[in-house]
Amino acid sequence: MATFDINGEKEPFLIVQLKQGEKIFAESDSMMAMQDGIEIKGEARGGFLASLGRAITSGEDLFQQSITAKKDAVVMLSPSIPGDIKILTLTSNKGYFLNDYAFFTAEDGIKLETRRNQNIGSSLFGGDGFFVLHAGGDGTLVINGLGSIEEIEMSHDGGELIVDNGHLLAWEEGISYQAEMINNGSSGFFSRAINSITSGEGMVMRLSGTGKIYVASRNLGTFKSFISSLTSNNSSISTDNNSDTSFL
Repeated sequence: MATFDINGEKEPFLIVQLKQGEKIFAESDSMMAMQDGIEIKGEARGGFLASLGRAITSGEDLFQQSITAKKDAVVMLSPSIPGDIKILTLTSNKGYFLNDYAFFTAEDGIKLETRRNQNIGSSLFGGDGFFVLHAGGDGTLVINGLGSIEEIEMSHDGGELIVDNGHLLAWEEGISYQAEMINNGSSGFFSRAINSITSGEGMVMRLSGTGKIYVASRNLGTFKSFISSLTSNNSSISTDNNSDTSFL
């Protein structure tokens, strides 16, 4: 059985020890370093159509890295998102649902498939939440998230938990979930839409039941918007500078 260890605190990476014949798969371009004896191939897991469906609906890579040990060896993997890593243990009777970009790596026995959100009506009005990724099987699953990852233990006595969809990474199978706009049910659709825009909060996930939930301290969508704004500002400054020099 492959051994997974997290190395580093602020910007961790993964060290996986594989025995001969063992195989894992990971997000594309995650290999950081490896010993001789590791074979890496691109693979559309579950077939091309299934892989294409995951890529379209969940933001996962079309081709993932298939990593096989031809002899006992170690491989180091680095996530594409700067942030924390968590190692989860799955069993055949309880898997996990994953949000966009949460998957990092897993043992070969873990199966990823796209599933439709339980609450389609409210999902139609948001950019996220229409589909979720389900990870099932026996073995190890590794997730990553922007910033720090916090584990929350849910119970029936604790009531419902509402999490911003951009911060939610994974939740254990058996926890009920539905996507909605912020303050859903407290007012009409138009009022909720206006409040969502003005507050900066988009889709949220309402969760209830018993199990574990993993949330990231940073919102990936907000971070992408911030980087995009910096790029736009730099482009504008460059254009203005070029305009000024043309009069000299």
